[in-house]
Amino acid sequence: MLWHPTIVKPYLTLLSECSNPDTLEGAAGALQNLAAGSWKWSVYIRAAVRKEKGLPILVELLRIDNDKVVCAVATALRNMALDIRNKELIG
Repeated sequence: MLWHPTIVKPYLTLLSECSNPDTLEGAAGALQNLAAGSWKWSVYIRAAVRKEKGLPILVELLRIDNDKVVCAVATALRNMALDIRNKELIG
């Protein structure tokens, strides 16, 4: 299933190891969409990103000199912050 929490790790691997802006934007956008709203799977995705240590990866990508990547990452972080523990960790 594309929305199962196990999909988080491959996206985080792409975000931490890839330098292609289109790939970074796409992976961040996928996590953004998966973490949106109050759907039960979105809740699981947000927790999985935290457990896989994905929040620092996303925060670091805010420094990239590419507006599309930064926008996708910022929106993904906004959705991650719907989880109170994530919000505290993001700052």
